[in-house]
Amino acid sequence: MKKIINKGLVLALIAMMGVIAVNCTKEKKDDTLLLAALLFANQGIAGSDLCDGVGVPAPTQVLQGTISTAVTVSGSAILKGTVNVTNGGSLTVLPKSVIYGERGSSLFIFEGGTLKAEGTASQPICFTSASVVGQRAPGDWGGIVVIGNSNVIANGGNTKTEGTTKQTYPGTLNGVAKLKYVVVEFAGNEVAPGDELNGVSSYAVTQDSSYDYVQIHRPLDDGFEYWGGNINATHLMVTGGLDDDFDVDEGFQGSLTHLIGAKYPTSCGGTFSSDPRGFELDGNAAAGNPGTPSNPTISKFTSIGQEIAGSKGLTVRDRHTGNFSSGLVYGYPTANFECTTAGATGSWTNIKGQAGKGSLTVCGAMVDNAELTSVPVVSIGSIANCGTGDKPDFTTSFGDGSLGGGSVAEGKWWDGWTVYRSK
Repeated sequence: MKKIINKGLVLALIAMMGVIAVNCTKEKKDDTLLLAALLFANQGIAGSDLCDGVGVPAPTQVLQGTISTAVTVSGSAILKGTVNVTNGGSLTVLPKSVIYGERGSSLFIFEGGTLKAEGTASQPICFTSASVVGQRAPGDWGGIVVIGNSNVIANGGNTKTEGTTKQTYPGTLNGVAKLKYVVVEFAGNEVAPGDELNGVSSYAVTQDSSYDYVQIHRPLDDGFEYWGGNINATHLMVTGGLDDDFDVDEGFQGSLTHLIGAKYPTSCGGTFSSDPRGFELDGNAAAGNPGTPSNPTISKFTSIGQEIAGSKGLTVRDRHTGNFSSGLVYGYPTANFECTTAGATGSWTNIKGQAGKGSLTVCGAMVDNAELTSVPVVSIGSIANCGTGDKPDFTTSFGDGSLGGGSVAEGKWWDGWTVYRSK
Protein backbone atom coordinates (compact mmCIF):
# COMPACT_ATOMS: atom_id res chain seq x y z
CA MET A 1 0.00 0.00 0.00
CA LYS A 2 1.41 3.39 -0.98
CA LYS A 3 0.87 6.66 0.79
CA ILE A 4 -2.52 7.97 -0.27
CA ILE A 5 -1.86 11.53 -1.42
CA ASN A 6 -4.08 13.31 -3.92
CA LYS A 7 -1.49 15.35 -5.84
CA GLY A 8 -4.12 17.50 -7.50
CA LEU A 9 -5.61 18.38 -4.14
CA VAL A 10 -2.19 19.21 -2.72
CA LEU A 11 -1.35 21.52 -5.65
CA ALA A 12 -4.72 23.22 -5.36
CA LEU A 13 -4.16 23.72 -1.65
CA ILE A 14 -0.72 25.25 -2.23
CA ALA A 15 -2.18 27.65 -4.80
CA MET A 16 -4.99 28.55 -2.44
CA MET A 17 -2.52 29.20 0.35
CA GLY A 18 -0.61 31.62 -1.88
CA VAL A 19 -3.76 33.60 -2.66
CA ILE A 20 -4.82 33.70 0.95
CA ALA A 21 -1.34 34.73 2.09
CA VAL A 22 -1.64 37.85 -0.06
CA ASN A 23 -5.19 38.80 0.82
CA CYS A 24 -5.75 37.67 4.42
CA THR A 25 -4.72 38.79 7.87
CA LYS A 26 -2.01 36.95 9.84
CA GLU A 27 -4.64 35.12 11.88
CA LYS A 28 -6.33 33.76 8.78
CA LYS A 29 -2.97 32.79 7.27
CA ASP A 30 -2.17 30.83 10.44
CA ASP A 31 -5.53 29.08 10.17
CA THR A 32 -4.75 28.15 6.56
CA LEU A 33 -1.36 26.75 7.48
CA LEU A 34 -3.02 24.72 10.23
CA LEU A 35 -5.52 23.39 7.69
CA ALA A 36 -2.65 22.36 5.43
CA ALA A 37 -0.86 20.64 8.30
CA LEU A 38 -4.00 18.73 9.22
CA LEU A 39 -4.46 17.64 5.61
CA PHE A 40 -1.01 16.10 5.46
CA ALA A 41 -1.26 14.63 8.98
CA ASN A 42 -4.41 12.75 8.01
CA GLN A 43 -2.99 11.08 4.91
CA GLY A 44 -2.86 7.30 5.05
CA ILE A 45 0.53 5.62 5.24
CA ALA A 46 1.60 2.03 4.70
CA GLY A 47 3.04 0.29 7.72
CA SER A 48 6.27 -0.46 5.85
CA ASP A 49 6.76 3.23 5.04
CA LEU A 50 6.03 4.28 8.60
CA CYS A 51 8.42 1.74 10.15
CA ASP A 52 11.13 2.88 7.71
CA GLY A 53 10.68 6.45 8.92
CA VAL A 54 9.04 7.81 5.77
CA GLY A 55 7.10 10.95 6.60
CA VAL A 56 8.05 10.69 10.29
CA PRO A 57 9.94 13.54 11.98
CA ALA A 58 13.32 12.76 13.50
CA PRO A 59 12.91 11.80 17.17
CA THR A 60 13.53 14.51 19.73
CA GLN A 61 11.69 12.80 22.60
CA VAL A 62 13.58 10.30 24.77
CA LEU A 63 11.88 7.59 26.84
CA GLN A 64 14.08 6.22 29.62
CA GLY A 65 14.05 5.18 33.26
CA THR A 66 10.71 5.17 35.09
CA ILE A 67 7.56 6.77 33.73
CA SER A 68 5.16 7.50 36.60
CA THR A 69 3.29 10.44 35.07
CA ALA A 70 1.32 10.90 31.85
CA VAL A 71 3.59 10.89 28.77
CA THR A 72 2.41 11.22 25.17
CA VAL A 73 4.36 10.47 21.99
CA SER A 74 3.28 12.19 18.79
CA GLY A 75 5.61 11.64 15.86
CA SER A 76 8.58 9.66 17.14
CA ALA A 77 10.67 8.91 20.22
CA ILE A 78 13.81 6.98 21.21
CA LEU A 79 13.59 4.17 23.78
CA LYS A 80 16.75 3.90 25.92
CA GLY A 81 17.48 1.05 28.33
CA THR A 82 14.75 -0.64 30.33
CA VAL A 83 11.81 1.75 30.46
CA ASN A 84 9.30 1.09 33.26
CA VAL A 85 5.78 2.48 33.05
CA THR A 86 4.49 2.03 36.59
CA ASN A 87 3.08 3.66 39.75
CA GLY A 88 0.16 5.25 37.93
CA GLY A 89 2.24 6.31 34.95
CA SER A 90 0.88 6.16 31.42
CA LEU A 91 2.45 6.14 27.98
CA THR A 92 0.13 7.16 25.14
CA VAL A 93 1.43 6.70 21.59
CA LEU A 94 -0.66 8.52 19.03
CA PRO A 95 -1.50 7.15 15.57
CA LYS A 96 1.22 7.44 12.91
CA SER A 97 3.99 7.49 15.54
CA VAL A 98 7.21 5.48 15.72
CA ILE A 99 9.11 4.33 18.82
CA TYR A 100 12.76 3.48 18.03
CA GLY A 101 14.26 0.98 20.46
CA GLU A 102 18.01 1.26 20.98
CA ARG A 103 19.99 -1.95 21.36
CA GLY A 104 19.23 -3.48 24.75
CA SER A 105 16.14 -1.37 25.37
CA SER A 106 12.71 -2.71 26.36
CA LEU A 107 9.35 -1.38 27.54
CA PHE A 108 7.81 -2.78 30.77
CA ILE A 109 4.22 -2.01 31.82
CA PHE A 110 3.42 -3.07 35.40
CA GLU A 111 2.09 -2.16 38.89
CA GLY A 112 -0.46 0.45 37.88
CA GLY A 113 1.20 1.45 34.61
CA THR A 114 -0.70 1.83 31.33
CA LEU A 115 0.33 1.71 27.69
CA LYS A 116 -2.15 3.01 25.13
CA ALA A 117 -1.01 2.60 21.53
CA GLU A 118 -4.09 2.61 19.34
CA GLY A 119 -3.55 3.42 15.69
CA THR A 120 -5.74 2.86 12.66
CA ALA A 121 -5.35 0.88 9.45
CA SER A 122 -4.31 4.05 7.62
CA GLN A 123 -2.30 5.45 10.54
CA PRO A 124 -0.69 2.51 12.35
CA ILE A 125 1.90 2.72 15.13
CA CYS A 126 5.37 1.19 14.86
CA PHE A 127 7.79 -0.02 17.54
CA THR A 128 11.03 -0.75 15.70
CA SER A 129 14.81 -0.96 15.90
CA ALA A 130 16.85 2.24 16.13
CA SER A 131 19.44 0.70 13.81
CA VAL A 132 19.84 1.97 10.26
CA VAL A 133 17.17 0.84 7.81
CA GLY A 134 18.60 -2.09 5.87
CA GLN A 135 20.85 -3.10 8.77
CA ARG A 136 18.17 -4.01 11.29
CA ALA A 137 17.94 -7.57 12.57
CA PRO A 138 15.92 -9.79 14.90
CA GLY A 139 16.85 -9.08 18.50
CA ASP A 140 17.95 -5.48 18.04
CA TRP A 141 15.85 -4.45 21.05
CA GLY A 142 13.68 -6.06 23.70
CA GLY A 143 10.03 -5.56 22.82
CA ILE A 144 7.01 -4.89 25.05
CA VAL A 145 6.43 -6.62 28.40
CA VAL A 146 3.05 -6.36 30.15
CA ILE A 147 2.61 -7.62 33.73
CA GLY A 148 -0.93 -7.90 35.05
CA ASN A 149 -2.35 -9.02 38.38
CA SER A 150 -4.51 -11.92 37.20
CA ASN A 151 -4.85 -14.84 39.61
CA VAL A 152 -5.06 -17.15 36.58
CA ILE A 153 -1.56 -18.54 36.93
CA ALA A 154 -0.45 -22.15 37.25
CA ASN A 155 2.97 -21.65 38.85
CA GLY A 156 1.88 -20.31 42.23
CA GLY A 157 3.00 -16.76 41.53
CA ASN A 158 5.96 -14.76 42.84
CA THR A 159 7.92 -15.71 39.76
CA LYS A 160 10.31 -13.42 37.91
CA THR A 161 9.89 -12.27 34.32
CA GLU A 162 12.57 -12.39 31.70
CA GLY A 163 14.63 -9.27 30.98
CA THR A 164 17.55 -7.25 32.32
CA THR A 165 15.42 -5.82 35.14
CA LYS A 166 13.25 -8.75 36.13
CA GLN A 167 9.88 -8.08 37.75
CA THR A 168 7.73 -10.31 39.92
CA TYR A 169 4.42 -11.55 38.53
CA PRO A 170 1.48 -11.48 39.06
CA GLY A 171 1.61 -7.86 40.13
CA THR A 172 -0.10 -6.38 43.16
CA LEU A 173 -1.59 -3.73 40.89
CA ASN A 174 -2.60 -4.30 37.29
CA GLY A 175 -0.45 -3.39 34.32
CA VAL A 176 -2.61 -2.61 31.29
CA ALA A 177 -1.78 -2.36 27.59
CA LYS A 178 -4.18 -1.46 24.80
CA LEU A 179 -2.65 -2.16 21.40
CA LYS A 180 -4.44 -1.65 18.10
CA TYR A 181 -2.97 -1.44 14.60
CA VAL A 182 0.53 -1.79 16.03
CA VAL A 183 3.66 -3.26 14.44
CA VAL A 184 6.45 -4.48 16.75
CA GLU A 185 9.55 -5.48 14.80
CA PHE A 186 13.16 -6.65 15.25
CA ALA A 187 12.56 -7.30 18.95
CA GLY A 188 13.48 -10.14 21.31
CA ASN A 189 17.06 -9.42 22.32
CA GLU A 190 18.91 -12.10 24.28
CA VAL A 191 19.56 -10.89 27.82
CA ALA A 192 21.47 -14.04 28.78
CA PRO A 193 21.63 -17.62 27.42
CA GLY A 194 18.06 -18.91 27.57
CA ASP A 195 16.73 -15.52 28.70
CA GLU A 196 15.27 -13.77 25.67
CA LEU A 197 12.54 -11.19 25.46
CA ASN A 198 9.79 -11.47 22.85
CA GLY A 199 7.74 -9.23 20.61
CA VAL A 200 4.95 -8.85 23.19
CA SER A 201 5.34 -10.74 26.49
CA SER A 202 2.20 -11.07 28.63
CA TYR A 203 2.53 -12.11 32.28
CA ALA A 204 -0.75 -12.69 34.16
CA VAL A 205 -2.40 -10.11 31.90
CA THR A 206 -6.11 -9.51 32.50
CA GLN A 207 -9.02 -8.67 30.23
CA ASP A 208 -8.48 -4.99 31.04
CA SER A 209 -5.79 -5.18 28.35
CA SER A 210 -6.55 -5.66 24.67
CA TYR A 211 -4.49 -6.65 21.63
CA ASP A 212 -6.29 -6.15 18.32
CA TYR A 213 -4.59 -5.90 14.93
CA VAL A 214 -1.03 -6.39 16.14
CA GLN A 215 1.86 -7.70 14.05
CA ILE A 216 5.14 -9.00 15.46
CA HIS A 217 7.71 -8.93 12.67
CA ARG A 218 11.15 -10.59 12.64
CA PRO A 219 11.44 -11.35 16.38
CA LEU A 220 14.50 -13.25 17.60
CA ASP A 221 12.47 -15.23 20.12
CA ASP A 222 8.69 -15.70 20.27
CA GLY A 223 6.15 -13.36 18.70
CA PHE A 224 3.44 -13.43 21.38
CA GLU A 225 3.99 -15.33 24.63
CA TYR A 226 1.47 -15.65 27.46
CA TRP A 227 2.32 -16.73 31.02
CA GLY A 228 -1.07 -17.28 32.63
CA GLY A 229 -3.72 -14.59 32.53
CA ASN A 230 -6.93 -14.47 30.53
CA ILE A 231 -6.59 -11.63 28.01
CA ASN A 232 -8.67 -12.01 24.85
CA ALA A 233 -6.83 -11.00 21.66
CA THR A 234 -7.74 -10.99 18.00
CA HIS A 235 -6.21 -10.26 14.57
CA LEU A 236 -2.65 -11.16 15.52
CA MET A 237 0.16 -11.82 13.04
CA VAL A 238 3.74 -13.04 13.43
CA THR A 239 6.03 -12.92 10.40
CA GLY A 240 9.65 -13.98 10.03
CA GLY A 241 10.09 -15.13 13.64
CA LEU A 242 13.08 -17.26 14.63
CA ASP A 243 11.38 -19.23 17.41
CA ASP A 244 7.69 -19.78 18.23
CA ASP A 245 5.05 -17.53 16.71
CA PHE A 246 2.49 -18.07 19.50
CA ASP A 247 3.50 -19.48 22.90
CA VAL A 248 1.14 -20.28 25.79
CA ASP A 249 2.32 -21.18 29.32
CA GLU A 250 1.31 -21.47 32.97
CA GLY A 251 -2.44 -21.82 32.86
CA PHE A 252 -3.40 -19.25 30.22
CA GLN A 253 -7.20 -19.13 29.83
CA GLY A 254 -7.84 -16.44 27.22
CA SER A 255 -9.25 -16.41 23.70
CA LEU A 256 -7.01 -15.95 20.62
CA THR A 257 -8.73 -15.65 17.27
CA HIS A 258 -7.85 -14.61 13.70
CA LEU A 259 -4.19 -15.58 13.86
CA ILE A 260 -1.56 -15.75 11.11
CA GLY A 261 1.98 -17.05 11.55
CA ALA A 262 4.40 -17.22 8.63
CA LYS A 263 8.06 -18.26 8.81
CA TYR A 264 10.71 -16.81 6.50
CA PRO A 265 13.28 -18.91 4.62
CA THR A 266 16.66 -19.42 6.31
CA SER A 267 18.21 -17.36 3.50
CA CYS A 268 16.60 -14.23 4.98
CA GLY A 269 19.12 -14.22 7.82
CA GLY A 270 19.05 -14.66 11.57
CA THR A 271 19.69 -17.78 13.64
CA PHE A 272 16.68 -20.00 14.22
CA SER A 273 16.14 -21.76 17.52
CA SER A 274 16.45 -25.54 17.56
CA ASP A 275 12.65 -25.91 17.53
CA PRO A 276 10.90 -22.94 15.89
CA ARG A 277 7.21 -23.74 16.09
CA GLY A 278 4.07 -22.12 14.83
CA PHE A 279 2.39 -22.76 18.20
CA GLU A 280 4.01 -23.97 21.42
CA LEU A 281 1.25 -24.78 23.89
CA ASP A 282 2.28 -25.54 27.48
CA GLY A 283 0.05 -26.08 30.48
CA ASN A 284 2.24 -26.23 33.56
CA ALA A 285 5.30 -28.32 34.16
CA ALA A 286 3.80 -31.13 36.22
CA ALA A 287 0.47 -32.37 37.52
CA GLY A 288 1.49 -31.39 41.06
CA ASN A 289 1.85 -27.70 40.22
CA PRO A 290 -0.81 -25.35 41.60
CA GLY A 291 -3.56 -23.98 39.40
CA THR A 292 -5.27 -25.45 36.39
CA PRO A 293 -3.65 -26.31 33.06
CA SER A 294 -3.69 -23.83 30.21
CA ASN A 295 -7.12 -23.92 28.58
CA PRO A 296 -7.34 -21.29 25.82
CA THR A 297 -9.79 -20.95 22.98
CA ILE A 298 -7.83 -20.67 19.71
CA SER A 299 -9.72 -20.26 16.46
CA LYS A 300 -9.38 -19.19 12.83
CA PHE A 301 -5.63 -19.61 12.51
CA THR A 302 -3.16 -20.19 9.69
CA SER A 303 0.41 -21.34 10.33
CA ILE A 304 2.86 -21.51 7.41
CA GLY A 305 6.35 -22.92 7.79
CA GLN A 306 9.36 -22.98 5.49
CA GLU A 307 10.53 -26.58 6.07
CA ILE A 308 13.03 -25.31 8.66
CA ALA A 309 14.93 -28.05 10.48
CA GLY A 310 13.36 -28.92 13.84
CA SER A 311 10.22 -26.88 13.25
CA LYS A 312 6.71 -28.11 14.00
CA GLY A 313 3.34 -26.58 13.24
CA LEU A 314 1.67 -26.99 16.63
CA THR A 315 3.07 -28.63 19.77
CA VAL A 316 0.92 -29.48 22.79
CA ARG A 317 2.46 -30.61 26.09
CA ASP A 318 2.52 -30.26 29.90
CA ARG A 319 -1.14 -30.91 30.71
CA HIS A 320 -2.31 -28.34 28.17
CA THR A 321 -5.93 -28.52 27.08
CA GLY A 322 -8.12 -26.08 25.13
CA ASN A 323 -10.63 -25.59 22.36
CA PHE A 324 -9.26 -25.33 18.83
CA SER A 325 -11.21 -24.70 15.65
CA SER A 326 -10.81 -23.65 12.01
CA GLY A 327 -7.07 -23.99 11.59
CA LEU A 328 -4.62 -24.56 8.73
CA VAL A 329 -1.05 -25.82 9.20
CA TYR A 330 1.38 -26.24 6.33
CA GLY A 331 5.09 -26.22 5.52
CA TYR A 332 6.76 -27.98 8.46
CA PRO A 333 9.31 -30.71 7.70
CA THR A 334 8.12 -33.68 9.76
CA ALA A 335 4.91 -32.92 11.64
CA ASN A 336 1.91 -30.67 11.42
CA PHE A 337 1.12 -31.41 15.06
CA GLU A 338 2.78 -33.18 17.95
CA CYS A 339 1.88 -34.08 21.51
CA THR A 340 4.95 -34.62 23.70
CA THR A 341 3.57 -35.07 27.22
CA ALA A 342 0.93 -37.38 28.61
CA GLY A 343 -2.12 -35.54 29.88
CA ALA A 344 -2.26 -32.96 27.11
CA THR A 345 -5.57 -33.00 25.32
CA GLY A 346 -8.16 -30.62 23.86
CA SER A 347 -11.16 -30.21 21.60
CA TRP A 348 -10.31 -29.96 17.88
CA THR A 349 -12.73 -29.00 15.10
CA ASN A 350 -11.99 -28.37 11.42
CA ILE A 351 -8.21 -28.46 11.73
CA LYS A 352 -6.43 -29.16 8.45
CA GLY A 353 -2.81 -30.22 8.11
CA GLN A 354 -0.42 -30.93 5.26
CA ALA A 355 -0.75 -34.33 3.69
CA GLY A 356 2.01 -36.75 4.62
CA LYS A 357 3.19 -34.82 7.67
CA GLY A 358 2.46 -36.77 10.82
CA SER A 359 -0.10 -39.24 12.07
CA LEU A 360 -3.84 -38.82 11.69
CA THR A 361 -4.50 -38.79 15.41
CA VAL A 362 -2.19 -37.44 18.11
CA CYS A 363 -2.69 -36.11 21.61
CA GLY A 364 -5.93 -37.94 22.23
CA ALA A 365 -8.67 -35.97 20.52
CA MET A 366 -6.37 -33.90 18.29
CA VAL A 367 -7.19 -34.83 14.71
CA ASP A 368 -4.90 -34.07 11.79
CA ASN A 369 -7.00 -34.46 8.66
CA ALA A 370 -3.88 -34.13 6.51
CA GLU A 371 -5.83 -32.77 3.58
CA LEU A 372 -3.64 -29.91 2.39
CA THR A 373 -1.52 -30.56 -0.70
CA SER A 374 -0.44 -26.96 -1.34
CA VAL A 375 0.00 -23.73 0.60
CA PRO A 376 -3.56 -22.97 1.79
CA VAL A 377 -3.52 -19.21 1.07
CA VAL A 378 -3.77 -17.26 -2.17
CA SER A 379 -0.10 -16.21 -2.07
CA ILE A 380 2.79 -15.89 0.37
CA GLY A 381 4.16 -13.23 -2.00
CA SER A 382 7.31 -11.49 -0.86
CA ILE A 383 7.82 -13.82 2.11
CA ALA A 384 9.61 -16.22 -0.24
CA ASN A 385 11.97 -13.35 -1.19
CA CYS A 386 12.60 -11.96 2.29
CA GLY A 387 10.06 -9.19 1.85
CA THR A 388 10.95 -8.10 -1.67
CA GLY A 389 8.10 -7.95 -4.18
CA ASP A 390 4.34 -8.19 -3.86
CA LYS A 391 2.92 -8.46 -0.39
CA PRO A 392 1.32 -11.76 0.59
CA ASP A 393 -2.39 -12.45 0.35
CA PHE A 394 -3.39 -14.68 3.27
CA THR A 395 -6.92 -15.20 2.01
CA THR A 396 -7.73 -18.86 2.61
CA SER A 397 -7.58 -20.89 -0.61
CA PHE A 398 -8.68 -24.20 0.90
CA GLY A 399 -12.00 -24.64 -0.82
CA ASP A 400 -14.28 -27.07 1.02
CA GLY A 401 -16.00 -24.32 3.03
CA SER A 402 -15.59 -26.09 6.37
CA LEU A 403 -13.32 -23.43 7.84
CA GLY A 404 -15.68 -20.52 7.44
CA GLY A 405 -12.90 -18.39 6.01
CA GLY A 406 -10.17 -19.76 8.27
CA SER A 407 -7.96 -17.06 9.72
CA VAL A 408 -9.25 -14.47 7.29
CA ALA A 409 -12.93 -14.18 8.05
CA GLU A 410 -13.93 -10.51 8.16
CA GLY A 411 -11.93 -9.76 5.03
CA LYS A 412 -8.27 -9.00 4.46
CA TRP A 413 -7.72 -7.61 7.90
CA TRP A 414 -3.92 -7.50 7.49
CA ASP A 415 -4.03 -5.45 4.30
CA GLY A 416 -2.06 -2.19 4.10
CA TRP A 417 -0.74 -1.70 7.64
CA THR A 418 1.50 -4.79 7.99
CA VAL A 419 5.21 -5.01 7.04
CA TYR A 420 7.35 -7.69 5.38
CA ARG A 421 10.97 -6.65 4.59
CA SER A 422 13.52 -8.75 6.41
CA LYS A 423 15.83 -6.01 7.74
